[in-house]
Amino acid sequence: MSWRCATCDKLFETIPENAVLLTNGAFSRVTVYKIDGEVHSLRRVMSMAQKHKIWHGKFPRPDCVYCNPPPKPEPPVEQVLLQEVVAALAELPEPQPEIIAEPEIESEEPMTAIAAAFRRINS
Repeated sequence: MSWRCATCDKLFETIPENAVLLTNGAFSRVTVYKIDGEVHSLRRVMSMAQKHKIWHGKFPRPDCVYCNPPPKPEPPVEQVLLQEVVAALAELPEPQPEIIAEPEIESEEPMTAIAAAFRRINS
């Protein structure tokens, strides 16, 4: 809950630890504090959601944006299709590398790289 000074319009998120209470707002909603040598007349600031809860939280109104929030816009068709494609690609299995069988060498003599290449082409 935040507090706003009625005099200088300064906003405080919380009442500071070093604040000295001068007058309590028993019949008024303003409480006077001395903060860092300055006098501030603080009153609570409520958000619209808090005010809504007080005003008509139990009995919703048709014209209230908190009772009847506007519908969320649907994403464009292209974005939906892109998400479906990405999900489909994620489900595909990883491609396995091809294993190429080496031809058997019949002779025991040493073979050069060019000879091995010609042998692969011809087989």
